[in-house]
Amino acid sequence: MSTAEVAHRIREQFRRHADRVRFRAQPQVDDDPELEGLIERNASSLKSYLRNGPACRFYTSTQDRERTASFIEHRYPEWLERTIAKADLLCEHRVTLFGRDVYLGDDIDWHQDPITGFEWQRRHWTEYDLVNVSLADAKIVHELNRHQHLPRLAKAFFLTGDERYAGEAVVQIESWIEQNPKSYGVNWQSSLEIAIRSISWMWTIFLLLESESLEEEKLRRICRSLFAQLDHVYRYPSVYTSPNTHLIGEAVSLFIAGVLFPEIPRAEGWRVFGERTLIDSAPRQVLNDGVYGELSSYYHCYATDFYLHALVLARANGISFPDWLWDALSRMLEFVMHITRPDGTIPLFGDDDGGRVLALDSENYISYRDGLCSGCVLFGRPDFKHQSESFCEETFWLLGDEVSHTFDSIETERPAALHRAFEDAGYFVQRSGWGANDTHITFDCGGLGFGSGGHSHADALSFTVFSGGHEFLIDPGTSVYNGAPGWRRFFRSTAAHNTVVVDDRGQSEPGASFRWKTRTSGYVRQQFALPDIDYIDGALEFRDGGKSWASILPLSRSGGIMHRRRLVYIRPNYWILLDNLDGRGEHDFDFLYHFAPNAQLTVVSDERHGEIDCRVGIDRAGLQMCMYASEAIRAEAICGQRRPLQGWASRIYGEHHASPVLKASVHGNGPVSMMSFLCPGNEPLRSRRFKSNTARAIAAAIRDEDYDDIAVMAAEDGDLRLIDYVMRGEFFWMRLEQGNIRQLLAVNARFFSCAGQIVFESEQVIPYVHVYFWDNGILIERGEQEGRVYVRDLRDSQFQRN
Repeated sequence: MSTAEVAHRIREQFRRHADRVRFRAQPQVDDDPELEGLIERNASSLKSYLRNGPACRFYTSTQDRERTASFIEHRYPEWLERTIAKADLLCEHRVTLFGRDVYLGDDIDWHQDPITGFEWQRRHWTEYDLVNVSLADAKIVHELNRHQHLPRLAKAFFLTGDERYAGEAVVQIESWIEQNPKSYGVNWQSSLEIAIRSISWMWTIFLLLESESLEEEKLRRICRSLFAQLDHVYRYPSVYTSPNTHLIGEAVSLFIAGVLFPEIPRAEGWRVFGERTLIDSAPRQVLNDGVYGELSSYYHCYATDFYLHALVLARANGISFPDWLWDALSRMLEFVMHITRPDGTIPLFGDDDGGRVLALDSENYISYRDGLCSGCVLFGRPDFKHQSESFCEETFWLLGDEVSHTFDSIETERPAALHRAFEDAGYFVQRSGWGANDTHITFDCGGLGFGSGGHSHADALSFTVFSGGHEFLIDPGTSVYNGAPGWRRFFRSTAAHNTVVVDDRGQSEPGASFRWKTRTSGYVRQQFALPDIDYIDGALEFRDGGKSWASILPLSRSGGIMHRRRLVYIRPNYWILLDNLDGRGEHDFDFLYHFAPNAQLTVVSDERHGEIDCRVGIDRAGLQMCMYASEAIRAEAICGQRRPLQGWASRIYGEHHASPVLKASVHGNGPVSMMSFLCPGNEPLRSRRFKSNTARAIAAAIRDEDYDDIAVMAAEDGDLRLIDYVMRGEFFWMRLEQGNIRQLLAVNARFFSCAGQIVFESEQVIPYVHVYFWDNGILIERGEQEGRVYVRDLRDSQFQRN
């Protein structure tokens, strides 16, 4: 720890102790002299003050009820219908938590887990340890107490004028205040949870200002509690304990409150802290490529949404944030655009929280199209509009009705890039197109993120596949945080991802729920994109703190392992996956492929020859995988296994269900290699294996429309002979038309000849050589640093530099 952190933690411990002593020594009072003085200065009417001041500073959509209601009724009547339907259920005390419909009972107990029925003991907030000493998962009771359903009730009143909805919202807040006096109970334990609840309350208050149910005395009581909660966040921010989205969310709530209530003296401190923290946190928490540094796609959406809410309110109130911060927000939305799949969903790298900053309509970030919709308007981005698909209700509430015309005026434009590298994060995205049935693949060459890596998973070199409107190869998700350590360990483990497990051990060893005992990170060795071929080379060395992975293996096992995985996209039809596991000694290598729960698998294997043919179907969509290993291989399909856990997926926080996994196992001495073809679609994949002059190479052919493609991967240096070709290098791909070579890609190579004719030769390894052949000539691109292109005329065998 730095000196500043040590000092901060000591001061915080003193504050905690003092607060606990004070709480036990005297009854709690909810007086707020600054608020009382403000009311006196405004003709003893808090509602009058809110109408004439803060309401004018809040988001513009809440400032004219009749105009907003009329706009939605005429332009988006489905929004109104959906709002009323949800509000009617909420009036019956029926809420949705993590995708489950839950009845809260006639009298809501805000300390009871509404799913399991577990009752949290009521004690001073400092006396809880919800991570290390937890009998249940506090995430569930916290989610309920974020009160994100209350703005939906308030919205229903705002659009219909029906006091039933307003009255229900006010009654629920009053019951919460009664059950949760200041500093007492589990709902005061987390500053982030208080911050999100404060945001929900502020939206609820301003949507209910015209309601008769929000009487003056009730409003005063609500604001006293709201300001006490904001004071708590200001007094106990997660500066060092959770300097991630916790700190960002706390800063946003304080910034919003500071902007809205400047007439309250201490609100200036809230605003300054929030503004400074948001500016300081961005370069610390957001990588240069725009990816949130915890390397969780769900928490990336959280961070993006927090900044979006703060920056929009700041601009509306004439508060300037640096231009570079707006640029960072744009880059964060670009990442969302590229990882968003054709159906609007995102793959779940790392932890899935299951919640949202504000849940006026959508209740989670399984899709974040509304963020792209807002980004389209804010940055004038036609590509964001394409991925957002249509104008979103969340954008309306955040930016107002006028932006719908701005959105309509922007021409929709498909993003230009079909591949995108986020090298700082180690994420790569490839797609066959931007249509509904196109294929979308993500490849993770990154690590465990900044800090403790608490929300990242041991998933380096894992990949996902979405095609034909369906998930095929998935990231299984999160399941739970607390209360079920076995499930927590499994879902963040290497075994729960589409990568390789060695000797039943993962890449990193988990510690507590949000920590790791050992950390191993992937990295990018090489990557390039050609007009019709993408190549990504990632690697993982099983090391921790400079120690060889062998140090955590049984002594009977010798040597560490390097896993190298390369993903080669042959546009537009198929991918080649190349795995090398290099090291000494005898090991068990398990290649794992996790499929969507509704996938139907057909697996045919020739175990002795190291070949597996896996065909996967979902409705009318399909995916075929042909795998060729350097050793004998055993194929096994697993679904819903409990000892050990395997074959499970979690589509939203708090649940898990059986999901099929293909486990391809090799036992032997390193190095071990595997070449796999991945071909989306239902057309049977025609593939066959070749024999070469060395057992340390894998060569196979695949039929691609009118072409026969041959791929060769070598595990050692030396001449490799195959048909009429002689080659020296790591990887070669050849495209043949009626037996004639038309295209060649050679990676980290020194030599290639065809029928005795040398195509290229070099004493030094060339990163890549890309060659086009025609009847009388060859076009050669050598991928050295300076980049060279040659045209060779076969009639006189001369090279000409282009």
